[in-house]
Amino acid sequence: MEYSRYIISRAVYSYLTDYTDGGKVEKNRKVRRKTFAARQDLIERASKLSKQKGYTLYGFFNELLMLAFEAEEMGVSFRILLDERGLLKAAKEASFILGLENLWYEMADIAYNKAKRKSMNIWIEAGQWLAKSYLSNGSKEPFSVFKHDLEAFTWSASEFEFEEVNDNISIRIISPRFSEAYTFMFAAFLVSSLETFGFTGFNNDVSRGTIRLRAHRKRS
Repeated sequence: MEYSRYIISRAVYSYLTDYTDGGKVEKNRKVRRKTFAARQDLIERASKLSKQKGYTLYGFFNELLMLAFEAEEMGVSFRILLDERGLLKAAKEASFILGLENLWYEMADIAYNKAKRKSMNIWIEAGQWLAKSYLSNGSKEPFSVFKHDLEAFTWSASEFEFEEVNDNISIRIISPRFSEAYTFMFAAFLVSSLETFGFTGFNNDVSRGTIRLRAHRKRS
């Protein structure tokens, strides 16, 4: 693998004339430099990106390092921060919104008690719509993306298992905080989504706070 060497600092003190802080050049600032090696393709990408952002390559790498140290002080890693940012981005693109959990459950209870059939149909239609949005987004593996996002979005559940073996799937969701109405409507949402993906032969076990679904994919 080819590597490039980029000088971040030398072993002796020298005057820095190209250090950038927020895009502004600072001169006559004493720093201590060292050298490290990095993959050439990464250096080239960093060089291109730093120019787009108005940084020197030195300033770009220093800011990355400072951000890494700040993340470490917060007790998280860049990977965790990127994953969490990606989760919010995926939720937004899938038309999800954030809301208070207890408010959501209480509203679900009111709707379910006042108009059970209509409420169930709305959740069923929502499940169908969501599955169709994944099927039409151009992904090579739409069901895999749906599965990944569903596992990520259902963070309120204390237990979430989604297993897929050949053409068979099983889902187990447990959350003591789920209200009875929300549990049944969420289960209907999941079933309609899976049906849209081509699953059939459902074996469902649903009670307050617990959803267990089994099904298999029908092949044409």
